[in-house]
Amino acid sequence: MRTLARLWAGRLLGALRIPGVIVSQTYDAQITHATVRVYLGPLFSVVSVNGLDIYFHRLTGKIDGVGFSAPTDCRSDEVR
Repeated sequence: MRTLARLWAGRLLGALRIPGVIVSQTYDAQITHATVRVYLGPLFSVVSVNGLDIYFHRLTGKIDGVGFSAPTDCRSDEVR
């Protein structure tokens, strides 16, 4: 019942074009060896997957561009 209520609430919010909520966080997927980071800046929300950054406009939610960031645990002598 709770999942069904969430589904209908999500459909209603989508129909009204109300943006979704996103929070800054990091997720490490052990099975795929992927690191997903979400962080919020003053102009963009950025979703980063293994160093590929996707920039979303904070107010419209539209994709504004992509970029690359160096992994934090990467050193030049370890890069393949």
